[in-house]
Formats: sequence, structure tokens, C-alpha cells
Amino acid sequence: METDDRYIVPGLVRGLEALQAFSDEKRNLSVSELAEIIGVNRSSAFRIAYTLEHCGFLHKEDNSRRYSLNSRVLDLGFTYLSGLDLLEPSRPIMQRLRDQTTIACHLVIRQGTDIVFVDRYQATGPFTSTVGVGTRWPAHATVTGQLLLSDLSDEAITELYRDYRWETFTEGTPTSLEALLARIREVRGQPALISWGYFNPAMAACAAPIYRQSDSSMIASVSVSCPLGGIAREEFEGRIRDEVIAAAQSLSRTLSLNNAHP
Repeated sequence: METDDRYIVPGLVRGLEALQAFSDEKRNLSVSELAEIIGVNRSSAFRIAYTLEHCGFLHKEDNSRRYSLNSRVLDLGFTYLSGLDLLEPSRPIMQRLRDQTTIACHLVIRQGTDIVFVDRYQATGPFTSTVGVGTRWPAHATVTGQLLLSDLSDEAITELYRDYRWETFTEGTPTSLEALLARIREVRGQPALISWGYFNPAMAACAAPIYRQSDSSMIASVSVSCPLGGIAREEFEGRIRDEVIAAAQSLSRTLSLNNAHP
């Protein structure tokens, strides 16, 4: 999508970049660290951090010059998620899937070239998933992301990945637009995709699509994951896959009924 730079507010862009500078690896940042990440001088970084703190989006830690995200950031996320009308209907279905499979279950959406985990049910067995709500992974490198991308046309994917910096995780990771398009053409229309070490060499995953019935668009996916060897591959690619597909289809039907009876 083309943009007209005349309408862009640089200060707002910097403020949003500052919020995105925080991550699981960088839970708190000094003004100097923030300045380096977003590419501004220390004085500008201080004003941005001070403004975000004043507005409730950053918190200055006690007896420290370091900042961390404040709870008001969550308000934005929850407002967005509630607008999807997805979380509440999905929860009993996700919990049932977790109970049936005993492994971690996730609800995932796509935002641009990333997938975002928007809900999670922890495994009932010994394995604890480190994937939390809000975790982002590159869509091109994951089966869940490829599944969600498969709802787009080749033209839309080409535009989305224009000037993209390709990152490689395993031998299976597409490293160019041409490789990604070839992969998408292979998986388009599949009821589920399975990763056996595809993104994380130590993990297995299975994802199935959730559709909006009114226009048949793919709006999210249900996925499960566990360490390789946690479940026999034959069972994972058989029973577990079938359970994931059934859960995704059940949620698609539930969303259709909810939309039909406002």
C-alpha cells in the first residue's frame, strides 16, 4: 500500500517504535538503549519515554532509570482482540482440545508478515510451553504462518513481502519470495499443516484454519505443539491432527452461529 508522507506524524511513529522495542528478551530498557534501538539521540528518546510514561504506556522502575511496558498497553491489545469476537467462543473449544491431546494449544492470527499468539492453554503433561500470549513469529518460517498466508492471493503475498528481509531457521525455511510462493501453492486448501521440526528443530506442531463463514475468509488458526518424541509421530500425524481439524471446524461453525444471531 502506497503512503503519502505528508500525513505521517514522525513523533507518533517514534513513539510506536519505542513500544515495539520491548520484548521477552528486552523487558526493560534504559533511555540510552531505547535511543539506540529506535535510532534517535538520547534527548529525543528521553522525551518519548517521558511522554509514554505520562500517558500510562511505560513504567519507570523504582530506584532505576529503566523503563518497562505498563499495563495500559494491554488495554489496546484486549480492545483489538475483543473486536475479533474470537476469544470467548474459542475458549471452551480450545480447552477441550487441550484436554483431548494433553499438549499445549494456541489460538493464532496473522498480522502482516508475523503470526501472533492471542490465546493459549498450557499442556496438562510435564511439558510447559514457553510461547505466551503476544508472542510473534515470522509467518514465512512456520506452518501456522504459511497456513494463514495461504488465504491470500499470490499477488497479495508478493506485495506483502516486497523488500522483506528473509531469516532462516531450518533447512525448510523459504529464503525468497519465489520459494515462499512455491510452498504456499503446495499447502493452499489443506485442512491442516504439520511441522515436525520445521521451525524449531526440537518441536512438533499442527495447525488448522478457522474460517469466517460469511465470506469464507481465514481469520485465525488453532494449533498444538509439543517436543519431538512427546507423542509418537504416527499418533501426532493421525489422531492429534484429526482433533485439531475438528476443533478448528467447530470454532468456525460457532462463529457463524454467533454472527447469525447478534
